[in-house]
Amino acid sequence: MKQYCRYCCYLVYGDWPYCEKKEKLMSESAAKRVNTCKDFILNPIDAFGENNKGYQPRREKTPEEIMAKQNQMRFI
Repeated sequence: MKQYCRYCCYLVYGDWPYCEKKEKLMSESAAKRVNTCKDFILNPIDAFGENNKGYQPRREKTPEEIMAKQNQMRFI
């Protein structure tokens, strides 16, 4: 699963996004970017309020779908 600061329970958004765990301010683009923070804890509610449905991970592709894509690219 990819993780974003915007879906972390430690992110507080007021005037600027603020990480309570690391005690630092960050830019909005940094909070919306994929990261590998070890302190990440999923909060399905978007801190910026842009996504009303909450976090929805993409479904994993089946091996058949992967093979079909590879075969399609091979014959082009």
